[in-house]
Amino acid sequence: MRELFEAYPFGIIRVSRKGQILRKNNKASQFLNHLSPLELTSLLETSSKEQLTPLTTIDDQTLYVKKYGVEGCSDFLILLGTDPDFTLNLPSLFEKSIEDFPADPRGVTERIVTLVSNAVTFERFDLLRVDPQLRKYTYEYSIGINIEGTVHTAYSQIKNSGLGWIFKHEVPHLVQNLEQIDTGFYEDPLLFQTGFRSILRVPIVFDHGVVGAFLLASREKNRFQPEDAFLLDQISKLVAQPFFHSGLLLDFEYHNLTSATLFQTVVSLINESNIKDFLGEYAEKLRITSGLDFTSIFVLDEKRKLRRCLAEAGAESLDSSEWVPIWDTGMEEMYRSESIVAYNFNDPNYKHADHLIKKGLTSLLYSPIRVNGQIIGAISAVTSDERALSTDIAGLFKHCSEQLGLILAKIPITQPQFTRKSHKSCQAVHRGFQNIIGTSQVMQDTIRKAATAAQYEFPILITGETGTGKELFAKAIHQTSKVAEGPFIVVNSAAIPENLLESELFGYQEGAFTGGLKGGKRGKILLADGGTLFLDEIGELSPELQAKLLRVIQEQEVEPLGAAKPIPVQVRIISATHRNLTEMVQKGEFREDLLYRLNAIEIQLPPLRERENDIINLAEHMLNILSQSHGGNPKTLSTSARALLLEYSWPGNVRQLQNVINRLFVFVESTTIHAKDLPPDLRTLPVTSPESEKDKLERLLSEFGGNKTALAHFLGITRTGLWKKLKRLGIQ
Repeated sequence: MRELFEAYPFGIIRVSRKGQILRKNNKASQFLNHLSPLELTSLLETSSKEQLTPLTTIDDQTLYVKKYGVEGCSDFLILLGTDPDFTLNLPSLFEKSIEDFPADPRGVTERIVTLVSNAVTFERFDLLRVDPQLRKYTYEYSIGINIEGTVHTAYSQIKNSGLGWIFKHEVPHLVQNLEQIDTGFYEDPLLFQTGFRSILRVPIVFDHGVVGAFLLASREKNRFQPEDAFLLDQISKLVAQPFFHSGLLLDFEYHNLTSATLFQTVVSLINESNIKDFLGEYAEKLRITSGLDFTSIFVLDEKRKLRRCLAEAGAESLDSSEWVPIWDTGMEEMYRSESIVAYNFNDPNYKHADHLIKKGLTSLLYSPIRVNGQIIGAISAVTSDERALSTDIAGLFKHCSEQLGLILAKIPITQPQFTRKSHKSCQAVHRGFQNIIGTSQVMQDTIRKAATAAQYEFPILITGETGTGKELFAKAIHQTSKVAEGPFIVVNSAAIPENLLESELFGYQEGAFTGGLKGGKRGKILLADGGTLFLDEIGELSPELQAKLLRVIQEQEVEPLGAAKPIPVQVRIISATHRNLTEMVQKGEFREDLLYRLNAIEIQLPPLRERENDIINLAEHMLNILSQSHGGNPKTLSTSARALLLEYSWPGNVRQLQNVINRLFVFVESTTIHAKDLPPDLRTLPVTSPESEKDKLERLLSEFGGNKTALAHFLGITRTGLWKKLKRLGIQ
């Protein structure tokens, strides 16, 4: 794209292998005006590949020159800039996306897909995640024409393929015309058979290894050029760190979910007849794996200040299985401070340790076990050295205490079992809406309206700000409707490149175009036949697709690309947007007749700030779900934290609330979340005048004590993105 080529903030010259200039952008032309003919000839003939070379111009200015070549193409690029780091800069279209790069795994994938879609035009794109140690890969994202003879598999071995080549060489590989080149890669004949002619493969390299790849294919010969390879190579370098870290977070999430599943299964099988045997095994396995001398598990009677040992492991017994006082012991201090305590037995603050010292023991740790925020037991470690005082043992026993809290809740002699609050919802009245939390009047009215509309076959338009739950409502409407047993097909109009959206929606017949699959492809509309088609971000459809969609709604038939006649279809249309379609109609950006068809019934979702106490109900529900899925005791909100959550305006609505709750669940160690634990933005009172981006960042940087890693995490962006933002705003 010429516009993108000119948008680079530095000079780019494409040169043939014979040294002829094939094209250059305006920035390059300006630089060339400052070079003598001899310097220009030298530049074209002797530039060292991949090495940055300084060059003095005729007016004594310093230019930095770098040669860029891509495997598979004899042409190369010459890059020119006035700063040694000039190649780190991208066209402004991409700079903002890199600067505000998200940190959550799914957000990282979405942003990378957006960057690649804005950089090049393609008919097939695969984003792969690679494990460099195991030499395996999995598909993180795929869009476009399916490749004949292939099946998407996860965690597959890297073979003698294009991926294998870039995995080994860690540089891009370009095939401009598959008809003329035999790469030897096993998948290229399949790509050719599918109709692809131009292939571009770009590795994502991090920490001296390939952690991912962009694989792109086009039916058009010479679609991909060295300029495309360079741009995607630069993008891959800038996204490599967040992409790698997002993979670690995903693995951690999968591990947590599987561990929680296993643990909850174990807890469900424990009963009064086997719990002591289980605790005995738990204490012994913990002692062995942590290298401790003794471990014990206690149940406590807070009112009588008594303790009883339920299980212990070690060379001999240290504690009584009878109820004994806890006066003047470390366990009493654990009660008082409500935290983990550790002592050296020579510490004068620890009493009654003579019998332990005589056994050659040196240190002890007590970790409280809580149920519903109340201390009902403890787990202890005793060692002959000072290992019980280490932070490693404290961290390990913190997590053990959380697990044991769920188990000790099953013993009759403990405090009554906690019960989770049940939130009012309308599931008893409106089937399908049971996953929507909301007792506020405005939300109940919205649910009733949606449930009523669900019983009719009219198209429904759901409007509301970003993050208000439009897809959740669409699914609830489907589940409550007469077509609930049919499919529910989702199409995000903003997430699919425009050149692929038509075939994704309408499908195509065999022979509709070069490269189509044998037998054609059923589009999303046909896949939704007998059910519901949910068109998210409907305002992003092009005028051409708006016209075709109007015909589907009016005639109840769809005409795939290349079809001789339309195919009848019975599909319920639900669409959604955060944009003002009426204003778009006035500006000529959206068809008025289509709008009238789509909003036969309009349901406007209220923003979170208008939903009264739903904020607290949602926050508590989210905390309970996180506790159930990840294990551990539920966290509760203090009165002060609740007040701040209610005062905040929540511009990102429920999605933003979920992000905040996720972070609180992970980083707040206490079972109670206090006001001080909330992000700074939620603890800051509204200002009377608008705060500039620079003022806000300077304030937050001060509040975080200059800790850029913590600030980047709070903003939900990468540290690299924060650095770019600070540099742009001139903040040191």
